[in-house]
Amino acid sequence: MHILFIHQAFPAQFGQLGLELRRRYGWRCSYLIQNLSSCPTPSPEMLQELELHRILPPEDFRERKLVPWSQSYSRYLELGETVFNGMRGLGDLRPDLVVGHDGLGPTLFLREILDCPLINYCEYYFAPSHADISYRIDLPPAEPAPFYPRCINAGTLVSLAGCDGGYSPTHWQRDSFPRRFHDKIEVHFDGVDTELYRPGAVPRMIEGRPIPEKAKIVTFVARGLESMRGFDLFMRLAARIARERADVIFVVVGREDSFYSWDKLHTGQDNFKEWVASRAGADLTRFIFLPHLEPAQLAHVFRLSDLHVYLTVPFVLSWSLFNALSCGCVVLASDVEPVREVIQPGKSGLLAPLFDTDAQLENALRVLAEPAAFRALGKAGRTLMEDKYSLEVCVPVLKDYFERMTGRNSAS
Repeated sequence: MHILFIHQAFPAQFGQLGLELRRRYGWRCSYLIQNLSSCPTPSPEMLQELELHRILPPEDFRERKLVPWSQSYSRYLELGETVFNGMRGLGDLRPDLVVGHDGLGPTLFLREILDCPLINYCEYYFAPSHADISYRIDLPPAEPAPFYPRCINAGTLVSLAGCDGGYSPTHWQRDSFPRRFHDKIEVHFDGVDTELYRPGAVPRMIEGRPIPEKAKIVTFVARGLESMRGFDLFMRLAARIARERADVIFVVVGREDSFYSWDKLHTGQDNFKEWVASRAGADLTRFIFLPHLEPAQLAHVFRLSDLHVYLTVPFVLSWSLFNALSCGCVVLASDVEPVREVIQPGKSGLLAPLFDTDAQLENALRVLAEPAAFRALGKAGRTLMEDKYSLEVCVPVLKDYFERMTGRNSAS
């Protein structure tokens, strides 16, 4: 089987999956990409064993760093044209199946040159209100909020209408799409590397800094330190934890960028982290801020964590949540629908309302006061990842789905 993945970046959602398909089943996995990711960087094994083809959009396209909401659909069409031209330039590349991210790797024009099924990775359909970018009503309003979701969804709808099928990682993500498309979208999770992200004893060091034996470690991890992932709410919670307990060190992993939020519009400042830090009232000497960690380094941090805090709005769940659970962390997360799909409160983690710092503090202090009493939550989270979300469970199911979509059997 030859499968072609299309995404702006690599490895993103498809790098590890392709590596697993190649190693387990001998599949040929090709990629049409624009750039190599730096968060995380591709592993040497991915670069050696997978087939990467680089495409570049026109220069003026690359120079437009911010796209006005009213131009999002035209940008999507230009990206589709870039994918088409890149594919046409690889005339001898004839996959059995194409899988493209519905917004970042459009397959819109590929029917003209490829005679194979086209599958969409249906990550998310933006809500007009009460979710994702519109959920933080506690922050100053952002003027484009009512219009942006409909504009960015336009390309997603066109791509979804034209593909042969799609899949979403969770039921909540599938259900974000209009109901009339649900029968076209199956639910298949990507898979957690439970061998890399696993519990275990590690040296009490974080990026060269020794951690005292009796210190408690509270972790927060996000791609960017932004409002949609609750960075400001975490800092508010952390400041209160610090006032209650002098033995806690806070480890924050994430870039000083807003990848999803409109934090510049909310605050009028370029750096949301600095804006938050100036208002949180936290003793920053108690914090270790790390801009980015490679997977093995991140797993090390999770293994040291006494409590992992995850305060997201209703949105696509972060890989960091699954990785923390896989490492056996006790997780305190926001009580929102996508989180509830994964964490059963009091069984595999703790949930508290997103804006209720008092409830979050009560839970956090209980865990930090009696870590042993909550270890069963971490063990249950680990078992959940092994039984339902691991690569060993998810990759065979995705392989079967891809074969069904092509009409090929495992011997093909």
